[in-house]
Amino acid sequence: MFGMANLVTIGDFSRMSFLSVKTLRHYHDVGLLKPADVDAYTSYRRYSTDQLADAQVILRLRGFGMPLEEIRQVLNASDVETRNAAIISHLQRMETRLAETRSAVQSLRQLLQADTEPLVVEHRHLEPCWALTVSTNSSIQTGGPWLNSARRTLADALSATGLQRSGPDGSLYFAEFFTDSGFADLDEVVTSKVVAFVPVGLAPGEPDDDFDLGAGIELSQLPAAELAVTTHHGSCTELDRSYARLGTYVTERAIGVAGPIREHHLDPVDAPDEGLRTEVCWPVFRLQ
Repeated sequence: MFGMANLVTIGDFSRMSFLSVKTLRHYHDVGLLKPADVDAYTSYRRYSTDQLADAQVILRLRGFGMPLEEIRQVLNASDVETRNAAIISHLQRMETRLAETRSAVQSLRQLLQADTEPLVVEHRHLEPCWALTVSTNSSIQTGGPWLNSARRTLADALSATGLQRSGPDGSLYFAEFFTDSGFADLDEVVTSKVVAFVPVGLAPGEPDDDFDLGAGIELSQLPAAELAVTTHHGSCTELDRSYARLGTYVTERAIGVAGPIREHHLDPVDAPDEGLRTEVCWPVFRLQ
């Protein structure tokens, strides 16, 4: 309980705590910071100066973006470990957002810089091949985490079967992935099929062995393809720039054909973003 001798008006408490009167009323309504006394006739709120310590905690944690419910957990913590766990959880989210902000700043800086490196395009013919595949419905905004998880799943399956890979990890993106599941600003995010794959060294025709692949993994045959290929260097958050340059190259030459765009992921799944190499492979007519 708070001593009655220490009570001050809501206005005075506002000046002492830097919390506005409107905010103090809201914190009372939600039960976060209740006045020490509320007059039964006038409904005037009075606070104890002993509550200033809690007000200071709230001010700082709200300034750091902590949700009110988590601040309540901090204030009501029965022990130091519980209190610290709530604060550490929020600090970890802040660190994640900080990393995302730094990435966004770097992306904007790169956008201000003209592409000075010449576009290098290789025309490549790929024969049909067998591959371990796993698929899901995803979108431009949600595909990254799934792809990394899928590549790990396929690596485990490859090891379990004893098959040998015949090329780098890859992924297939059909037209709907871009037209329906591209960046959505106003509408609900729509998902479309995405396939992750690892090509394996099996001869053409039906495989003789019955492999135990695990849930969701299939042994599929990828069709032959004619591709215009360029290598994107750096974070996958910048892939749209390589797509734009390669798409322009294909359009200017009127060589595009229907079919999924392939990506070949040349580095390990846990490699640092800044050093990644991703082949973007656009389906085209075969050039003689």
